Amino acid sequence: MFRSRTLLALACSSALIAAISYSPLAKAFGVGVQPSTVEMTIKPGDRQRQIVTVGNVHKTKTISLTMGLADWSLDENGKLILDAPGDTTRSAAEWVRFSPAAVTLKPETSQDITVEIDAPYKIKEKGDHRFALLATTMLPELDDRGEVSGVWNRYQLASLFYLTLTPSKSLPEVTSVALSSTEPGLVTMQIKNDGDAHARLQGTAVLKDNEGEVLAETPLNAVILDGGKRTYNITLKDMAELDTGDYTIDFDLNNTFAPQNKFRATNVPVDSLNYVAK
Repeated sequence: MFRSRTLLALACSSALIAAISYSPLAKAFGVGVQPSTVEMTIKPGDRQRQIVTVGNVHKTKTISLTMGLADWSLDENGKLILDAPGDTTRSAAEWVRFSPAAVTLKPETSQDITVEIDAPYKIKEKGDHRFALLATTMLPELDDRGEVSGVWNRYQLASLFYLTLTPSKSLPEVTSVALSSTEPGLVTMQIKNDGDAHARLQGTAVLKDNEGEVLAETPLNAVILDGGKRTYNITLKDMAELDTGDYTIDFDLNNTFAPQNKFRATNVPVDSLNYVAK
């Protein structure tokens, strides 16, 4: 089972800086990867193949990239953390081979990378195992006039893989939800996942007046890794424009990755919030 999500980009010079804003940063240096996220069920001894496409959207610039592997995770704010391949307990990097190891892309061309996954017959941990396929290039930094400054930066893009061994469970729970008293429209959810597979939460926050009329809807989208916790911040639409009065914020939230439910979406309860606009 495969699902493509968003483009993941990272930029660094001496230190690695992870960003989950994706497309704008990728377009800035002209390289993209698809799919950027792969969710796959796998059994011990399975062999699977996935094609990842690296593309150069520049009209005039040729770009060379080297391919590599990494372990990855998310911190409690949802920021990406990369580790050396094989360093984490749920790493699948040792199961993976890919080809080619380097590509040179002429303007407006792309290259397919073949990723071969060979799961061992004995796997101690069930649930999720992860790895990232990285595409790395070095590009010069431009000054304010658009000229090469002499400084080169390293840029990386990643295709993130989730390999889920079944039977497994994804068990997200919203442990608290609160509306900020100082920042209009800012809602903070504390979410945990006691399962051994990741949760992919999708839904909507709905702002209603005291008669139940829907005034605004804000999309919700968050991943909580197996055994993980997450602080998820949402800025609700149109809160600063409300007239004086009482309002309700309801949440329709679902876990769209639930292996224990044959991968059918399951509802994740969230308490409603009351808001008084003054």
